[in-house]
Amino acid sequence: MARNLERLTDLVAGGVVLAFAAGMHLAARAEPPALYDPLGSGTAARYVSLVLGALALILLLKASLGLRVAQSQQSLIVGLDGQTDGDYALRPWLAAFVMVATAGYAALLTAGVPFRWSTMLFLFVLGAAMGDRSRRHAAIAAAVAVIGALAIDTVFSRLLLVQLP
Repeated sequence: MARNLERLTDLVAGGVVLAFAAGMHLAARAEPPALYDPLGSGTAARYVSLVLGALALILLLKASLGLRVAQSQQSLIVGLDGQTDGDYALRPWLAAFVMVATAGYAALLTAGVPFRWSTMLFLFVLGAAMGDRSRRHAAIAAAVAVIGALAIDTVFSRLLLVQLP
């Protein structure tokens, strides 16, 4: 029963990622041509969407054939230094939450919430979700969110002279 649930989860995740990649590709194709870029303003987004779509198709193919997808019992990072014991846990719902949070972040930016504040909220929400939900980790997530959002905003607006929303 657990194996069928894993397979269904992989199929749903692959379908969602494929739909997201298709939407991203269509949105990128609708971008107007840029005067300074011979390939067009949506070129990078189109290529990213194609890679994302290909990865989604691989996930769907493996799941439909009943092959295990990303079911390692040990983190690659833990395994690099020869350690075999670690507290690595599979958290597929965290991956789904990250996708939902990213869509929420895009919605905030689209709704006109300033880049600095929406980025700060996004980084905090992700940091808190990835931690162990203790006060210490929440404080670390808040510090990373504030420093990260301010740093990104400063680099783009002051160094690169790009006005962010």
